[in-house]
Amino acid sequence: MSIDICYIISHGFAARMLLQTNLVQQLTDSGLTVAIVSQNSDDENFAVFSNNPKVKLVEWKSKSTIWDDDYLYKRMYYLEDINANTALKEKFYNALFFSKSKHPWKRIRPLFYYLIFWLIKSFPIIRKNFLKKEGQFLQSSEATSILNEIQPKLVVSTYPVSIIEAKMLYVAKKNKVKTLLHLLSWDNITCKGKFPVLPEKFIVWGDIMEEELKEYYGIQQDKISKCGVPHFDEHVKVREAPDFYKVVSDLGLNSDQPYLFFAMSSPRFAPREIDIVEWLGKQIEKNVFGEKMQLIVRPHPQNVQEFTAKKSWLTRLDKLQSDRVAIDYPQLVESKIRWSMKKEDMHRLSNLITGCSICLNSGSTVSIDALMHNKPVVLTSFDGHAKIPYWNSARRLIDYKHLKKYIEHGGAISVNSYAVLSKAISDYLNNPKLN
Repeated sequence: MSIDICYIISHGFAARMLLQTNLVQQLTDSGLTVAIVSQNSDDENFAVFSNNPKVKLVEWKSKSTIWDDDYLYKRMYYLEDINANTALKEKFYNALFFSKSKHPWKRIRPLFYYLIFWLIKSFPIIRKNFLKKEGQFLQSSEATSILNEIQPKLVVSTYPVSIIEAKMLYVAKKNKVKTLLHLLSWDNITCKGKFPVLPEKFIVWGDIMEEELKEYYGIQQDKISKCGVPHFDEHVKVREAPDFYKVVSDLGLNSDQPYLFFAMSSPRFAPREIDIVEWLGKQIEKNVFGEKMQLIVRPHPQNVQEFTAKKSWLTRLDKLQSDRVAIDYPQLVESKIRWSMKKEDMHRLSNLITGCSICLNSGSTVSIDALMHNKPVVLTSFDGHAKIPYWNSARRLIDYKHLKKYIEHGGAISVNSYAVLSKAISDYLNNPKLN
């Protein structure tokens, strides 16, 4: 049968945006048929659609190869000015100096492709030839087979730098199927490098992402629609009817007393953030921010899953727990889809944010989540007392284009030492309407 809309879900945050917001259900209620292509159709987030005759679950069976990875990696050297983009330059330095990969090619390729990057300045024909041959990396018999099976009228991608989504978009466009990009995150346009395949139309969060599409890709105004952030609807519901008291009590804290909320980042992006969390826990125990102040720390999914996790961090976090400090581990789903979260986790996260006095993190999307609850945001843009090279330091994050704009627009303040952090917390506690 012919499907109206085919969504590709290769990232847990896309699953949250599409499956945990009632969006797919609303589409089918309106009479449309929907196909969902993912690496794991048994993911529990898909279970709700098992009895819906208008939803077809399709599993992408092929595993990505090292050449798929290599294609996505080398694109930035062929197509970007990586020296002008902190996020892309960081990828180079990370691969060169901090990668844990033992694969010999992955150890060598940063230098090899960086050489090509410099050669392109004198020989632009290298870039032109790469673009001519790019299609050979995106040809996919599996994508062709899936599209022939479901015959969609529209293919929607949410994370275009995924090799699965790039291949599906490429084959769809080649076969004259309409394509749409519904971006899942605020950093995708400026931090991920050029998208392998540009669809015909785009859905973005708001004005800034709209301007970025125009700046980076020359997309015309009539090709872009602004819709806000679908899963932020949950924040509106919770903000209007908060229920954080039970969540806080379940964590072993006093739900009638205030708390700071620290949403951690991956060790890759803030390698000494655990030091700051431990310092903050000690300040709480010493009553530096008042005798009733508490602390809730939430590790990022990358802290507890995949190759980015640091087990030593988990041990140190567990030792922090007391009657005034709690650790809220994200509720992950057993899935091949990276960062796939349980549906109730979004509601829990939203409640923890709406109940806090201040939200702290080093630069994740939680910063925007907190603004949905009218909470002050403090970015910890330093590495404790450690002296760390810039390209491996939390300092670099505020130079990423999306975060730089966020700070310039007044979304958060950035602190660069324990002393400044302590003052910022005290200032916000003394004057909740500050900034």
